[in-house]
Amino acid sequence: MNAGRIPGPRYLANGPEIAVTGGALIKSITKFADGPEGMRLAVRQLIDLGVDQIKLSMTGEEVTGTQRAEDTYFSDEEVAAAVTEAHRRGKRVCAHARSAESVKMCLRNKVDIIYHASFTDAEGMDMLEANKDWVFVAPGINWLIATLYEAEAFGFPQEAAEAVGYKKELEVATDGLREMHRRGIKLLPGGDYGFAWTPHGTYARDLEHFVERLGFTPMEAILSATKLGGEIMLRPDELGQVQPGYLADLLLVDGDPLDDITILQDHDKLHAIMKDGRFHKEDSGIAPRSGLDAPAGPVTDATRQVVEARP
Repeated sequence: MNAGRIPGPRYLANGPEIAVTGGALIKSITKFADGPEGMRLAVRQLIDLGVDQIKLSMTGEEVTGTQRAEDTYFSDEEVAAAVTEAHRRGKRVCAHARSAESVKMCLRNKVDIIYHASFTDAEGMDMLEANKDWVFVAPGINWLIATLYEAEAFGFPQEAAEAVGYKKELEVATDGLREMHRRGIKLLPGGDYGFAWTPHGTYARDLEHFVERLGFTPMEAILSATKLGGEIMLRPDELGQVQPGYLADLLLVDGDPLDDITILQDHDKLHAIMKDGRFHKEDSGIAPRSGLDAPAGPVTDATRQVVEARP
C-alpha cells in the first residue's frame, strides 16, 4: 500500500503481539517472551522483521472464558525492558491493557498507546492526566458494546456476555472514559474490528459511541478521528486537517455529521473518499473524471477548489 501497488488505508504495523507464557489471547498472533531478557530479545527480533511499533498483550479478555480482563500478566520489569529496547531503536510501544494495574504499569514505563484502559482506577486516572501530553488511549468501545448486545447470532448471547463480565466492564469503562474526556486525555476511536460481530467497514460506529456514551460533541468525535489520528500516526503536520501542506485525505459527505454523527456509518452517504489527493471512491454524478488523474500530494489551492466546487 505504501508503495502504491494496492489500494488501502494508512497503517503502522505491529507484527505479532508479545505475551508472557500463559497470557496469550490468541496464540496464533502471539510472540511469547518471559522476563526482561526475553522481552528484549522479542523486541529485537520484531524490529529485525521491520515492524513500525511493538505491541504488548498485558491483560486478559473475558471472551476467552479463562482470562479475566482485570488480570495483569506482565511484571514492571518486563514492561520496562520491552519499552526501553523499543525506544532505544526509535519504535513506539502500545499495549492491550484493560486492568487498573496494567494502565498504571504502562504509564510508569512510558508505553505510548494504551488500548482499552477499561478498569482505570483513581490513581491511574491522575497518572493519565499528569501524562496527557504524550499518552494516547484508544478504548475500542464498540467491541464491548457489540460483544454484549450483538454477538448472539455468532454463538455468544447477551446472557453469556453478561455472565463473564462484559456488562460490568462496559459500565465501568464508560464512566472512566467520560472522566478521561473531561480531563483532556487523548482518546481515539477504533480498535478490535474484523471479528464476526465487529466487521471491517463499520469503524464509524465508534464516533457514535463517543457522542452518545462518552459525552463528546460531534465535532470533538470527528477531531479525535482526524486531528488526533494524524498525531497518533506520527504525522501531525501532514495528516488529519484540511490545511495547506497537509495530505488531501478527504470525505465528501451527503449530509451534516455535526447534526447526525451516524451519517458517517452510511456508505451510500460517502460520495467521495480521497486519500493523498487520489480518489478511492467517487460518485460519477458529482466527481469529474479529470479529478482521478490529479497528482497525489498535499492539499493545494487547486485541490481545495475541486473539492469545494462540488455540491
